[in-house]
Amino acid sequence: MYLVTEETRGGSSINKHTQILIAMLIIATIVLSAFNFPITKAQPSNSWTQMASMSTPRGGMGVATVNGKIYAIGGLSGNVPVNVNEMYVPGASQWTTETPMPTARSGCATAVCNNEIYVIGGAIGNNQFVGNNEVYDPGTNTWETKASMPTPRAGLSASVVNGKIYLIGGEEYLSTSPNYHETDVNEVYDPVNNTWSTAASIPMAVFGYASAVIDGKIHVIGGSETSTVQGAKSFVDFNQIFDPKTDTWSLGANLHSDITYGTAAATEGFMAPPLLYFIGGYFFNTYNNSVQVYNPGNNSWAAGASMPSARAYLGVAVVNDVLYAIGGFDGQNWLSTVEAYTPFGYGTAPPIIQVTSPENQTYNEITLNFTVNRDTQWIGYSLDSKANITLTKGMQLFNLTEGSHSITLYANDSRGNMGSSSSVFFSLDTIPPKIVITAPKNQSYSSTNLQLTFIEDKPVTSLTYSLDGQKNMTIVGNVTLPALSNGKHSLTVYATDEVGNTGSKTVYFDISPFPTVLVVGVVVSITIAFAAGYIVYERRKPSHKKEKQVQSTS
Repeated sequence: MYLVTEETRGGSSINKHTQILIAMLIIATIVLSAFNFPITKAQPSNSWTQMASMSTPRGGMGVATVNGKIYAIGGLSGNVPVNVNEMYVPGASQWTTETPMPTARSGCATAVCNNEIYVIGGAIGNNQFVGNNEVYDPGTNTWETKASMPTPRAGLSASVVNGKIYLIGGEEYLSTSPNYHETDVNEVYDPVNNTWSTAASIPMAVFGYASAVIDGKIHVIGGSETSTVQGAKSFVDFNQIFDPKTDTWSLGANLHSDITYGTAAATEGFMAPPLLYFIGGYFFNTYNNSVQVYNPGNNSWAAGASMPSARAYLGVAVVNDVLYAIGGFDGQNWLSTVEAYTPFGYGTAPPIIQVTSPENQTYNEITLNFTVNRDTQWIGYSLDSKANITLTKGMQLFNLTEGSHSITLYANDSRGNMGSSSSVFFSLDTIPPKIVITAPKNQSYSSTNLQLTFIEDKPVTSLTYSLDGQKNMTIVGNVTLPALSNGKHSLTVYATDEVGNTGSKTVYFDISPFPTVLVVGVVVSITIAFAAGYIVYERRKPSHKKEKQVQSTS
């Protein structure tokens, strides 16, 4: 079997269609080569990959992620604080330079709230600690100064829980040598109000620790304490856990070894199971490349694949549950190194799907809405434990029976991971309130002032009435219909229940006052007529007697 060409037919030229195809391929190759498309390849879990290095080698900087972009801000480079602000898109070939931070510093704490990066505290020189609070907006590439942290300090981390930023421990200035000392202060910043408050102090004060938030709790891991030996440090393996809901501290399982100035981050269940990772650090000038993995479910640590470059004072960013270890110091040099870690179980986490509507309450119509944390191939729901039905966001559930129901949502990704929501229990009520008007009734009344009374068969949130089709009036307490005009009237009462069903009832009645003047007139007329007749009668009565007397005489 072979391909017939012009040459096999005796000609020496290539088929014209083939020439055109080759030319198109050449042009396409030239055009595509002009673009820099990042090459993405699924990496095995618990493994490391080399990424593009920062432009400025440094450590002790702030690292943050906003909308899938990584920012590395400030730090030490050549033992000098810098204000460099570099941005990196994972998979790109290089970092880009953004607007520098107003205050050059290192050892600062960095947090993200409402897509803005807060850089708080730090050191501007040897043992010169500040409480500066400078905010970077990646959308406008601008900086703004906010209320300073009350306690100037460095060597600390920032943690965000429920929109508040927690600044725990760190090192503060000490008037005597070595001119710094760990502090147990726990200060809380509210970005909305630009105010500071305090929370429960950390039990064992440390600086140079790493922190991460998992399950709504802040883990303060490792770190240093000032030693009784002048200028020396002692290293710790603590795992101190703060719960902002209860403002209390507890202890988790310790690290495998004492260590300081490592970094920590948590996966969020986006593509990998939610776990906490502690990376790098040093112990008595031995620089570490270990990865320790904490499982809050069983309060235990496990070992992960070692980081290629041993270092401390590094930062870490998380994008789609991939951890990026950035910069640091290896004992001799400040580093620009960036290495990406694919965590345990990457690609096995199911999609996270949540029902936003309905909620656990009663409705008169049901609109189904939900959120899902990433792309899916299929989403469906089960109503009242029946077979799954494919759904779309914002769809309404029709033909539901009155009363209680339950619904559970399911989402399936391209890897076959199936996630499910929590079941929601709700009720459907489309029946409006029934109203019985007990007064006035469908009859005539002589009084022009009537009392309105009625009853309804279910709890209501709104009661109004309309007299003779006029504007609705709100009913609050007893209602009297005053100065009603003579003639026919209509009265409608409206009642709206807790889910918006509105019922109404109308009565028709007359106002016909008793005709007192007319009755009195008739009575007077009758009385006068009777009196007149009586007088006439009485006057005629004596003449008859006289006539009888005359007749008797004769």
